[in-house]
Amino acid sequence: MSIIVACHACARVHTFADIVPFRADCEGCAADLHVCLGCRFYDRYVDNECREDAADPVSTKDRRNLCEYWKPKEQAEAVDDAATVARARLAALFGGPPAPSSPAPSSSGPLSAADEARRKLEALFKK
Repeated sequence: MSIIVACHACARVHTFADIVPFRADCEGCAADLHVCLGCRFYDRYVDNECREDAADPVSTKDRRNLCEYWKPKEQAEAVDDAATVARARLAALFGGPPAPSSPAPSSSGPLSAADEARRKLEALFKK
């Protein structure tokens, strides 16, 4: 049984054979993978930001921890998280790992505000 984990920082997908080690790092951005932000029990709107009642509180949600209840987010849930995708695109813009691919804008239709802003930014830096 393989386990699929998406990095909370850059959305890069990693596959592990049967368990995710506590010290696992992202190959793309070197972020820790066994973190609260990548766990299916993480919920910033509940007590201790964790839906697992028996878990010990973790103070730093984006750093590796030894929580025994940690389970990776479902693939779609992890990648579709708007904040994750936005962080990945921002990192890619400033020379970080590439952002997840997004559909190309239609050449026949008008550009969205985001596409227009990107076009102006790329023109500014002569891309």
